[in-house]
Amino acid sequence: MQGSRRHHAGFVAALAITAVMTLMLASSVVAKGPTVAHRASAGGPDACEALDLRPGCDGDYTLVATQYADGTASGQYTDRFSRGGGIIGVVDCVRVVGNQAWVSGWITSGGIGGDDFTGLPFTTLVVDNGTSANQAADQISSSHTGDPTPCTEMADWDRFDTPQGQVTVN
Repeated sequence: MQGSRRHHAGFVAALAITAVMTLMLASSVVAKGPTVAHRASAGGPDACEALDLRPGCDGDYTLVATQYADGTASGQYTDRFSRGGGIIGVVDCVRVVGNQAWVSGWITSGGIGGDDFTGLPFTTLVVDNGTSANQAADQISSSHTGDPTPCTEMADWDRFDTPQGQVTVN
């Protein structure tokens, strides 16, 4: 009977070691995730100063977008409007060329004046001109909602200076 217990104890120990090693391998695979190719982030008051208006006259915006090496993308875009309302969207496309990032995706909630934009596409462009006060201000485009132009088309949207905002593209 004692030999059977040793065999049973050895089997349980081997099973426990196998389970631990499997969990370690699984957690290392999950922790790695896909390789990041590019990131773009932006935030601040909208481009009101470019229009000689007070900062934040048209609400504010935030953007966090990641492009992965396999071409997929993720992130979130929020644009709050000063007249009430705004949009929240999920990012499904990021294209980076130099210091510019084109981002597009789908609006998950929001609208303005009783109009619901949920389910519509959006696209925007951000430009990182550096972090020094001696450099040109970073730039953003307006939110193009309902426009099916994907980020891969890299539309030449009008850009507005956002000196109180910050854009980072890498």
